[in-house]
Amino acid sequence: MPDTIVALATPFGISAIAKIRVSGSLTQTLIKKHFNKENPLSHFAFLSNYISDSGKIIDQVMVLFFNHKRSYTGEDALEIDCHGNPLIIRSILGDLQISGCRMAEPGEFTKRAYLNHKIDLCQAEAVLDVIHATNESALEISQKQLQGTLSEKIIHFNDLLLSLLAEIEARIDFVDEGLEFDEKILAKLDDGLKEIETIMGSHRFRKILLNGVSVAIVGHPNAGKSSLLNALLNEERALVSDTPGTTRDFISENIIIEKFLIKIIDTAGLRATSDPVEVLGIAKTIDNIRLADLCLIVIDQNNPLPLESAVIEELSSKQCILVSNKIDLQKKIFYFPKELRHFPTVSISAKQNIGIDVLKSTIVQKIRKDLSLPQDIAIVINERHREIFQNVRELMVSAKNIFQNQQSYELCASDLRFALETLGYITGQYNTEDMLGKIFSQFCIGK
Repeated sequence: MPDTIVALATPFGISAIAKIRVSGSLTQTLIKKHFNKENPLSHFAFLSNYISDSGKIIDQVMVLFFNHKRSYTGEDALEIDCHGNPLIIRSILGDLQISGCRMAEPGEFTKRAYLNHKIDLCQAEAVLDVIHATNESALEISQKQLQGTLSEKIIHFNDLLLSLLAEIEARIDFVDEGLEFDEKILAKLDDGLKEIETIMGSHRFRKILLNGVSVAIVGHPNAGKSSLLNALLNEERALVSDTPGTTRDFISENIIIEKFLIKIIDTAGLRATSDPVEVLGIAKTIDNIRLADLCLIVIDQNNPLPLESAVIEELSSKQCILVSNKIDLQKKIFYFPKELRHFPTVSISAKQNIGIDVLKSTIVQKIRKDLSLPQDIAIVINERHREIFQNVRELMVSAKNIFQNQQSYELCASDLRFALETLGYITGQYNTEDMLGKIFSQFCIGK
């Protein structure tokens, strides 16, 4: 019988309420001992004093019991809402340990939910993504996967492999079947490979959705880069000055544009200089250009300055938007370098807040089109999933080649059986303690 675990499920510190979670076989014994209540009703809260092991009242709390049949962990579980005073929290946690509980390890509540078949491993990982989602799009996809969208896709693909395996084994039994039978199997293999490519392709969206899109603002000093940062943030975040070289290091801030997390980076102005600090800032600007998903190339259309060829070369290989700033002043004719003219151009006045909404829309269009982010995404696999799908794909390609060359239908069937087994590692049908330890160690204690 597994031991009973306890953990604080809310951040430690002073707050109105703190939540303490308990799960395991001692739960009902603890309720009787500390709240003097027998046979509690599942999913019904009650107000009670917490009575310590020594008989002292520690706090007045709300108590909620979950029967194992309907609990998150698949075990009898308990939630205690106490006042958020660290002294009270420590007292209750310590007292529950005296009564036989053990402090939970990171992610142990969710691990028990998985081990007790309340959720599969895909859903367990989705719990972590829900907790760490930094924007609405990431949260929406994480919640879909928590509800089982990826698990459903795995079940579907599992059925496809089983169907293929059955037909391959039928081909072994009926060796005299003709070409039409073989073409049917090959067509199904091709369909499966296309489907797996689509699933694997979703991995590249993960960084954008969960970590955000990094957007570097680059250009010459006094082009209005810091003013643009302030306009995008709608606050005075960066120092704005007419003196060239004011920004000597990059400034990074996060904003949300149409559900996307955008990490805006205001970089040091690009110009020839002997100032050693400014030289370091410009070197960091080049680094930020290389690391950014998208660059906003800002020019002062009334005082355009040429970009150095090395900078143009760096930018030409990136995804960029050309930003012609200060349209509130007299406009001069300026042509961006020919290597950059294929990028979209947006005219703005950062100081007057003109064209900022158009620029935001262009950023989103660029994310969707050139970073290949679809409008609706139901599944985004992580690196662990991608590696497993890659192994499944390689086994399917091997099975296809063997079948096409009529080398050995038995070897073809063997590859498909191994692919089926490999696929089971995604949902946790097969697992190892090392794999589970690696996954659940990323969780916070209390989840």
